[in-house]
Amino acid sequence: MKNLTVIMIGIILIGIALISGCIREIEEEHSEAVYTYVASESLKNETQKHASNVWEKIKSFDEAKFVISEKSYSAIIFIHPYTVGVFDPSTAEWIVVISSIPKMTKETKIAIFRLDYQTLDLKKVYKFIYPAKKELTLDDAIAVIQEEIAKEKRSYQTFVDKEKVMLIGDNYVYSYPASDFGGTIIVNKYAGEPIFYATTIWDGIGKLIIPEEN
Repeated sequence: MKNLTVIMIGIILIGIALISGCIREIEEEHSEAVYTYVASESLKNETQKHASNVWEKIKSFDEAKFVISEKSYSAIIFIHPYTVGVFDPSTAEWIVVISSIPKMTKETKIAIFRLDYQTLDLKKVYKFIYPAKKELTLDDAIAVIQEEIAKEKRSYQTFVDKEKVMLIGDNYVYSYPASDFGGTIIVNKYAGEPIFYATTIWDGIGKLIIPEEN
């Protein structure tokens, strides 16, 4: 009887361990994080108020599922104003960047959505697959950001403020103000390169540089 009791206790403990493992696996299977990023301080309240509506709008699209189907991902939601000074809502866009975090795979999937600021109508969506490289450090990301800014002839930005480069999920995000010419750049930590870059102009309208508009 003692031996039988020991065997039964052993079976129960093994069963508990297996169940616990399954629960952990299920929890890890849907590891997600959705962030609201304030690229423009003047739009802080607007960004926080409506970001959840934007997420609900796009998460069922095939391009979003393309990334969300991975076990782990993060999403960044923000408003990009292409013009400042007298803010023109017709030139602003909601931007959503969803990127997978490679674990077992050797690639990262990325989907980028552009929505009309006022109506939330989808303007364009992009999706990419990048081979996963060695993870970028903050200094590596700053070097990539600086290189992109230097390509823009109208930019007066001579340095990247390290304190303002934020690691959000698996992306380094940097916004620099448009006293004349500014912008927002996102560099993916695993792809090792910029995946989003749009400019802002004080007296005029900026442009989307990355991804390229076809």
